[in-house]
Parts: sequence; structure tokens; C-alpha cells
Amino acid sequence: MNKNNTGRTVGLVLLGAAVAVAGTAAYLYFSDEAREKVEGVINREKAKFYVKHKLNGSDALVNAVDNLSDAEINTLVNLADTASEAAGNASDGLNSLVETAKARTSKATEKVSDFFTH
Repeated sequence: MNKNNTGRTVGLVLLGAAVAVAGTAAYLYFSDEAREKVEGVINREKAKFYVKHKLNGSDALVNAVDNLSDAEINTLVNLADTASEAAGNASDGLNSLVETAKARTSKATEKVSDFFTH
């Protein structure tokens, strides 16, 4: 084989790989069923990790996660994400209230102090 044919062969192989990757990506993008399946696999691993490491769950609980459908897993992970987001928002709101209370207490203390010193 000469150098020109080798370069052309490598180019064709790379082009074929790129077309295959693009085709797979397009299939996953346009197919709701395929997208749900991939999302289910990813979310199942997230759920298993959470049960195992965050909840100190037993192997039986981790195996129970495997028995759930992809739709059930996706729903659970979405609920957990929403609950986590709501908890973060509630924490931010509570911090804001605490800061407001501190500022008002400080102002009231200054006014009382000024009243007694003047």
C-alpha cells in the first residue's frame, strides 16, 4: 500500500465513524423512547448511588431500584431534584429573613442607644 491509499483509508474510516456517531445522536434526539431509555439508565445509576451512599441502603434496597421501570425511576429522580431545589430555595429564603432580622435588631439597638445617650 502506498501512503496515499493509507491516508484515504483512514479518512474514510474516520468519516464512517463520524456518520455513525451523528446517526446515533440523531436517533437518541428524535426518538422519545430511546431518550427515555437512556435517561432511565442514567437515573437508575443515580438512584442506586443515592440509596447506597446517602441513605446507607442495603443491597436489597439497591436491588429494588433495579426492579423499578424507567418511567418510575425518572419520576423519582425528577421528584428528588425538585425537592432538593425547593429545599435550597427555602434555605435561601430563611437566610434572607435572618439577615433582615439582624439588620432591624441592629437598627433598633442603635435607636435605643441614641435615645438614652442624648
